[in-house]
Amino acid sequence: MSHRNTSSFPLPTLHMSSQIKKIRSLALLCAGLSVAPLFGNQYWDQYGAQAVSIQQNNNGAVQTLKFVDYKDGMLIAQLDGGVGEISLPVNDYLVSTLRLNLGSLSRVPAMMEQQNYVGVLTLLRPTVYPLIKFHKVPDSFTQLHTPIQTLFEALLKSDNLEEAQFLLSKLDLPQAPNRYSQIAIGIMNAYLAKGNYSQAAQIAQNLPVSGQYASNIRPVIDAADALRGAGEYEAVIPLYQRIEGAVADNLKGNVRMWLAYSLVLADRVDEASPMIDAMEQPDPKDRQFSLYQLLHGSRAHRQGDYNLALDVLTRGFVKAQASYAWVPEMLYLIGDCYARSAKETAARNVWTEIVTLYPNSPWAQRAQESLDQLPPVEPETPSA
Repeated sequence: MSHRNTSSFPLPTLHMSSQIKKIRSLALLCAGLSVAPLFGNQYWDQYGAQAVSIQQNNNGAVQTLKFVDYKDGMLIAQLDGGVGEISLPVNDYLVSTLRLNLGSLSRVPAMMEQQNYVGVLTLLRPTVYPLIKFHKVPDSFTQLHTPIQTLFEALLKSDNLEEAQFLLSKLDLPQAPNRYSQIAIGIMNAYLAKGNYSQAAQIAQNLPVSGQYASNIRPVIDAADALRGAGEYEAVIPLYQRIEGAVADNLKGNVRMWLAYSLVLADRVDEASPMIDAMEQPDPKDRQFSLYQLLHGSRAHRQGDYNLALDVLTRGFVKAQASYAWVPEMLYLIGDCYARSAKETAARNVWTEIVTLYPNSPWAQRAQESLDQLPPVEPETPSA
């Protein structure tokens, strides 16, 4: 049994070696099988499990330790000859005594500026892959975190998203410094830009949003907007469910509206209706009034009552401002109500307005697709 000392100078703790190594290897193998994506990674197989040599300078007494793991706030290093292990509690004092030997990486900043990402990755992989298993150490250990962050940056800039997501799957984001959430958000946004919504949704679902990670809520909401605009309604629902439990009480009503709206769009009206009927109508002067109208109008639209939907949505649109995020999709539904009522000219005018005024909105693409399906405008017959 080990005994850990948490005083300023860490005292080593001996462990039985060979048996523990076998158990740890089996545990790592099982963990890898459970979290790894479907694609493989030759670099992880080659470098991921390697020990990391870190020099410790304690008041002039220098020793080099081979670190093999980090768990329960402790760095674990092998003793010389592999006869045992020591566990070092990570604190500011310990971090100040440790130095990584990263001399070969001194060329990386210049290579990044030159956009030589292939060269950067060639240098980084053998050295940085073994560091991934230590990603949960405190953020103060910057000399360990910075190379990992640089590896992810090079992968993103060289469009190696599959490799970046593989490494992301090895990170325990709720236990890691927030810098890794920012990396995950970068990968998520890259997938969104490529239209790979399933991978983006998976990353968004895994982002921590509570406590110190509250800054991740906004990017998750932005991802939900993009996914909803792409018609990925089922992927959006769990995102709003997670966010609802993390936001302040004064924001829960707003998130609940979006959750109910996403349920409606996913044809889960029976689930959404109790939530919708329990909501109080905001004052018409309130910003949320038009969102409330969008919610009720979308339900009527899904239920096939296009006249009611058009009336509710139009009253909401009149009270909305052009800057409201939901205005493009509100207009899209208004246009669809017109189209389903055989009022093609009105539908064309509304959808054209989306394409013209909101060209960067995902609803602009859907509006254009709907415009293309309308019958062509017949030329006017000149009067005699």
